[in-house]
Amino acid sequence: MYFIKRFTGILMAAAGIFALLTMTGCWDDAEINGRAFVLGFGADSGGEAYRFTFQLAIPVSGESDSSGSIQYTSRTVEGRTPAAAVRTLEKDLGRQINFEQLSLIVIGERLSRKDFTGLTDYFFRRASVRRQSCIAVCSGSAEAFFGSSATDKAISTEAASALQSYDAGSGGIAMNLFLLYRILVNRDEFFLPKISAAAEDAGGKALLTLSGASAYGREGQFRGDLSEEELELLRLTRGSGTGGSLTVQDGSGNRYCCQVRQSDCSVKCTIADGTPEFRMKLELVILPLDTESGKGFGHSDDAQTSIEQSAEDTVKKRLQALADRSRDSLGSSVLGLQDVIRQRQPDWYALHQKDWERIYPASEITITVNCTAAGGGITK
Repeated sequence: MYFIKRFTGILMAAAGIFALLTMTGCWDDAEINGRAFVLGFGADSGGEAYRFTFQLAIPVSGESDSSGSIQYTSRTVEGRTPAAAVRTLEKDLGRQINFEQLSLIVIGERLSRKDFTGLTDYFFRRASVRRQSCIAVCSGSAEAFFGSSATDKAISTEAASALQSYDAGSGGIAMNLFLLYRILVNRDEFFLPKISAAAEDAGGKALLTLSGASAYGREGQFRGDLSEEELELLRLTRGSGTGGSLTVQDGSGNRYCCQVRQSDCSVKCTIADGTPEFRMKLELVILPLDTESGKGFGHSDDAQTSIEQSAEDTVKKRLQALADRSRDSLGSSVLGLQDVIRQRQPDWYALHQKDWERIYPASEITITVNCTAAGGGITK
C-alpha cells in the first residue's frame, strides 16, 4: 500500500509539472526586448546578391514609446534571399526579427526594371503581413529611401499612410501584398506606384511624394513608367472620387488652374469580329480657381463655357495618349480594361485569356469627357 501511495504521488507531481509547461506564456516566445520589429523593407540589386534594407523599431526597455523606449533605425544587409538577410541581421543584432508590424515594401528603381517578384514570395506565406503591407517602387535606391528619414519616426509608416490616403478617393492606385499575390497567381498584368523621399531644407523632415508608377506584364517583366500627370489621370478613371488639380488652356492661350471636385468614370465593352471595343466615359466637376498668371478672369457664361470646353479637350487628349501607350507598351492593367472585360465578357475572356496580350493592342478605345465647371471659385 505504501508503494502504491508513493507511486500515485509521483504521478500527480509529474502531471502538475507537465501542466505548468503547457500553460501559455513566454515558453517559446521572445521577450519584447529580444525583438526588432520591421516597419519597412527595401530591396536593391547589388551584383550577385541583393541589398536588403530593414527599417526597424527596436525596443530598449519595456516602457512606452512616449518615454523614448523605441529606437528607429535602418540597417542594410547583403544576401541572396530575404531569408538569408534576416538570419544575418538577427545574428548582428542579437534579436529576433518580427514582421508583424510591416507596413511598406519598396523596390529600388534599378531592381524594379528586372524580375523582382520572386523576392516577395518570402512574405506571401505570412497571412497577416500579406494583407496589411503596401508595396511600391521608389525613386533611386530603397537604401537611400529609408535613410532619408531624419525624424524619430519611421518613414515607412508615413509612406504607407500617404499611399492609402491618396487611394481613398478612388481605388486602384495603392498596391498591397495580398492583391499582388492574387495578380501573380492569376498571371495578370499590374502596376506599382512610385514614391520618392527628399529632405526639406527647413526642419530636415522627409518629404514624401507620389512621383508616378511602373507597369509590368503578366510574367512580371518591366513595361514602362507612368508620369505623375499620367498617374493622376489614372486615378480619375478609377471609379468615383476626387482628383487633384488640373491646368487647362483655352483657344486664346489662357491657362486656368482648376480643382477637380468629382470624377465618375464608366466603361462599356463589346466584342466585334473577335476584337474588344471599349467605350470610356469620364464625367468631371471642376472648380476654376484662377488663371495661372494670377490675374483672374471674369465670371461669365462665356468664361465658364470656355473653361469647360478647354478642360474636356485637355483631359481627352491626355487620356487618349495614355490609352495609346497602354496598347502600345504599358498593357491593359493601366486603365483596368483587363478587369472590365473579365467581368463583362467572362466566357469570351476565359477562351482568350492566354492570348490577351496579343489581342489587346488591336482593341479599340473610344473616350468621351464631359466637364462641368462649378461656380463660386472663379475670381474676378
